[in-house]
Amino acid sequence: MTLRVRDAARRFGSRPVFDGLDLDVPAGTRLLLDGRNGAGKTTLLRCLAGTLTFTAGEASVAGHPAGSAQARRLTGVCLTPEQGLYGRLSGHDNLLLAARLRLAGPAARTAVARLETELEIEPFARVPTERCSAGMRARVTIARALLGDPALLLLDEPGRSLDVHARALLWAALDRRRDLTCVLVSHHPEDRDRCDRALSFPVHGER
Repeated sequence: MTLRVRDAARRFGSRPVFDGLDLDVPAGTRLLLDGRNGAGKTTLLRCLAGTLTFTAGEASVAGHPAGSAQARRLTGVCLTPEQGLYGRLSGHDNLLLAARLRLAGPAARTAVARLETELEIEPFARVPTERCSAGMRARVTIARALLGDPALLLLDEPGRSLDVHARALLWAALDRRRDLTCVLVSHHPEDRDRCDRALSFPVHGER
């Protein structure tokens, strides 16, 4: 089981965001999180990524506690598709910097080159990301999340800034990685059709 969540809850002060959440997500499954804005979808992704902690309950990635060093190595994260890059660095250098944290030596450059080709980043790869459009930056952050062949991919509205062609590139990349478990937040109806399961928010005591 790639992702397992047991009786998870998150509160901000006295306000419950979600509670009683149980999930079992096998390898290769695409899980869509849908629901109104502010219902807790991004909060769940942040808890799974380890940037927030659950108020109660637990989650694991391939048997490792969510947020642990082992789980982080197995998790690709793209929570703010247009943000989170070093603006003065090019897309290529942002990717290479991230790749060197996951991969050794020539493997880092090889992985970056492959993703630049796959997501058609090459035409703007050497441009500082502060001069790139939101859609260009989103492609770079998606590529960064795919570095190192993660077991789990967390995507928060990755297509928000992508045009039709770039969205097709994203889904083609996911289709080539059929063993990759993906938890995706999206409001696009066509994304629901591409996912295996859906979980609607808010979640309170669902099993």
